[in-house]
Amino acid sequence: MAKAYKVTHLIKFDLNNIDYAPFILGERQLNFDVIPPDPQTKIMKARDRINFEDFNKYIIEHEMEEIAYGRIKESTFSRYIRKEYINAYTSVEKKIFLLSGKKRFVLDFCKKSKNISDIDFIVLNIDMGLLLAKLPHVKGVWFRFDNGLVRASALMGSELESTSDFQRFRNHGDISTLSFFYEYSNSQHPILVTSDGTIVLYNNYREISDEIELVLEIYNELLSDIIQEETLR
Repeated sequence: MAKAYKVTHLIKFDLNNIDYAPFILGERQLNFDVIPPDPQTKIMKARDRINFEDFNKYIIEHEMEEIAYGRIKESTFSRYIRKEYINAYTSVEKKIFLLSGKKRFVLDFCKKSKNISDIDFIVLNIDMGLLLAKLPHVKGVWFRFDNGLVRASALMGSELESTSDFQRFRNHGDISTLSFFYEYSNSQHPILVTSDGTIVLYNNYREISDEIELVLEIYNELLSDIIQEETLR
């Protein structure tokens, strides 16, 4: 099962108030019982430990408002608050903050983090053209088009770079994802990298520490020198 890790640069992570009980991030306003609270984000320490350098695991409970029409018995609604969980892995020493979860919720958490004083981090954008130049071969490419009826399109197969479709798409669109095999520890690992700094692993690994180690290897070897930092505040 594929697993995604969004890599960000950690600036501040206030550990003083974070324990195994959920802790509300951001402004903690007084809520009256009769008024349901707006979407909240909570964080707590994970009880399972990460045996890799100084990394620690936290669980982020993130809520996001969804627009949908429905009914619960006699009550109708046009929107509701959906809750999802994001696994966060922090290294104060490396200044790395990894986020693993459903993409929409990870991106929404990043967007709303500008209102959170307890955690501060920088999101990354990858120059996908420079990444392509570093790779000997790719097995899949997604292109994003700003103009025209088609907003995105993909190419899959071997020797993509030499095809006429690839050249045509490069002239009219931007690369949003690249998939390829990465050799590490005498094995070939299928990998996907997105322009927003997310690394997707497709193999199954025994330990979370193995996944984090591979993510950092790819980041250090392929991405660290072709990133652009985007401050959220």
